[in-house]
Amino acid sequence: MNIVLFIKQVPDTNDVKWTEKNNIDRTRMESILNPVDRQAIECSLFFKDKYNAHITAISMGPGSAKAILSEALAMGVDDAILLNDSLFMGSDTCATSRVLSSVIKEKLPQTDLIIFGQSAIDGETSQTGPSVAARLNLPFVTHINKIISYEDGKISLTSDTETKIVEYKIQTPCVICVNNFSVEPRLAKIGGYIKAQNYNIPVYKHNDLNLNPLETGIKGSPTWVKNVYKSPEGRICSFIDINDKNNCYEKIRELINEARSYNE
Repeated sequence: MNIVLFIKQVPDTNDVKWTEKNNIDRTRMESILNPVDRQAIECSLFFKDKYNAHITAISMGPGSAKAILSEALAMGVDDAILLNDSLFMGSDTCATSRVLSSVIKEKLPQTDLIIFGQSAIDGETSQTGPSVAARLNLPFVTHINKIISYEDGKISLTSDTETKIVEYKIQTPCVICVNNFSVEPRLAKIGGYIKAQNYNIPVYKHNDLNLNPLETGIKGSPTWVKNVYKSPEGRICSFIDINDKNNCYEKIRELINEARSYNE
C-alpha cells in the first residue's frame, strides 16, 4: 500500500502579530505544523503499522517547510518531498490543488491512498483535499475519525461530522481528510530524529511537475484575500424589552446595522 500524506506549514494563530494597518504580520509569527495534520500523520502510521504501508509526506511551501517534513519523518513517515517554487506563491485552494494533484500524476502514479488533515488553521476552507480528489477523479470522504479495516483494496472507516457519525467503505485509490482522529498522535523517538536529520528532502519545481506557470500562484488563482482585520475587542450587551413589540424589531435592526459597521 502506497500512501501520500499532504501536510502544511502554517503561522501559529495562538500568537497573531498585526501590522499598523491591521494585517497579519507573518514575518513576526512562528510557523508550525498545521495541528490537524499531526492527526493525519498518525492516521497514515496506522496503515504503516497494521498493513505495512509506505508513506511519502509532501508539503508545498517555502524552504522552512522542510522543518515539518522532518517532523513527519521523525514520527515514522518513510519519505518526504517539498514543493517549492516562487511561482507557487499566493496560490489559493484551486491553484494549490492543481500543484498537489500534479505531483501525484507525474511522480507518484501508483498511490493507493491520499491523506489530508481536514483543514488548515490559516484558512479553514476544507477545500484542498476534495479538490485534489476531483482533479484526480478519485472518491473521497471527509471528517475521518477512525479507520476500521483495510481489506481487498477497500477501507472501512467512520466520518464524524457535527450532526452524525457515518460508517463508509471506500475503494482505493481514494482521498480521505482526517479530523478528530481516534488515536492520539505519537511522539517521535530518538531513532526517528536521527533519520530525519540525515534525510535529504528533494525539492520539486513547477517544471518538474509539468505545470503551466500561468496556472499556479497568484496568476492561477481565481480567488484572493482582499483584507484581513481584527474583530473589535470586548463585547457590548444590550437588553431589549420583548413586550414592547412596536420598538423591539426596530431596535434589533439598529443593533444588526451597528454590528455590520464594524466590518466596513
